[in-house]
Amino acid sequence: MATPTTTISVIVPESPFAPESLTQVKHCLAALDVAKLMEWWPGTPHVPHRNPDKVRAIQRSLDWKRVAKIAAYLLQQEIRDTPEKLDQYFRSVYEPRKFEKGREWPPKVPNVTGYERSQYPMFSNVLLHVNGANVTPTNKQRGTGTANLSFNEKSRDLNFSVIDGQHRVNGAFFALQLLREVRGKTVTWEIPAEIFLDLDAAGAPPKHQAQIFIDVNFYQKKVDRSLVADLFPTARSRDAIDDIERAQDIGRRLMLETGPLVGMIQIPGINFGTPDVVSLATLNSAIEDAIPHLLSAGITSLAEQTEFLAICIEAWLDATGRKEHVDDGESLDPDNVAYQGRVLVSFLSLIPACIWKVQTSEAIFGSAQSKSLLTKWLRDVINRAGLLHGSQFLSKSQFKAKGYLGSGGLARFRDSLWAASLARNSIAKRGDESKAALAIANQKKIAEALSR
Repeated sequence: MATPTTTISVIVPESPFAPESLTQVKHCLAALDVAKLMEWWPGTPHVPHRNPDKVRAIQRSLDWKRVAKIAAYLLQQEIRDTPEKLDQYFRSVYEPRKFEKGREWPPKVPNVTGYERSQYPMFSNVLLHVNGANVTPTNKQRGTGTANLSFNEKSRDLNFSVIDGQHRVNGAFFALQLLREVRGKTVTWEIPAEIFLDLDAAGAPPKHQAQIFIDVNFYQKKVDRSLVADLFPTARSRDAIDDIERAQDIGRRLMLETGPLVGMIQIPGINFGTPDVVSLATLNSAIEDAIPHLLSAGITSLAEQTEFLAICIEAWLDATGRKEHVDDGESLDPDNVAYQGRVLVSFLSLIPACIWKVQTSEAIFGSAQSKSLLTKWLRDVINRAGLLHGSQFLSKSQFKAKGYLGSGGLARFRDSLWAASLARNSIAKRGDESKAALAIANQKKIAEALSR
């Protein structure tokens, strides 16, 4: 009887960067059926707890919550009864060894798994290592060859291992099984894979595989959140569908078009903005918290929300006495902390109070009158909080001396602002606990006033 052979079309790229010791190692790119891959690579039982007894080759412990998250992302819908579904589709792979030391099955995960929205859910290629397979060239052109990857699925010598992408493989398989519940078992999905053949000899320590894992997951740094924060509005061809997306839209406008921070908001990694000024990701997070309050006040459109926040920020900077116009390539005064992320975020927590102040004064949101009103009020708040030295906001050294930098500093600063927001006299000499209690009381009063 002929030996059953599986053949897959692949591309064999050439690399001038491969070290001489590895020039003979075959390397190819392919699209692999994820259901078949789960058969060729049986994996090992894992749980999210580190334990040397659970590690086979370089396989890390699986975080089953992450596996479910990937599946939900691919399906673009939440997964209900997650523990039962995981047990149903992975039991045959992971349950048999559950009684070994350090093992556990089924995994303990939340019942409902949410997802991140995407117009085109996908992920990058996984890295695999294979012993017991052959690559046969079929064409050679311009330095890149097409070939066939062939192996006997039943052979004892065949060994698939995942160098990087365990969670993606398991998540893709999980998503496929859930999709088959709706569309039938004929549905298939091929995932992109980069395959190394005989990088390490069969049965030998996986030293090269381990080094690749380290290179990919440790030495290659994840990008700063701010580097992609302004790309989200660009990638969309529709209006924002939630507060997160609206905050991205507003943050991008404040960075590029509207208000006193245009050109100053930082995107670390590409030298955009002014050193020591708030980063875009930090600003977006603060804006997201403010949006429900803007909506409750009837400030609903993107333009109105952006304009009001720009007015609030400008009023804050004017009130500090440290407003600076920075030319390209120049920096802020090192003593100026009014623009720093921790300070602006703390001020933006006062947006409900700013709305209350404009409403009770019967001013129009977005008007010059509201800006003048907020500037005067914020100047009084800063003064009552003991944050002025002469006519200017505290210098960096003075700010630090009051305990607003370091552990717990942000909370103390925010409490000082809120405590002073409705006070008639100075609260500067109050202790931290007294300020915190007064801040909570003032937040409650303003929330009640706005709800009326």
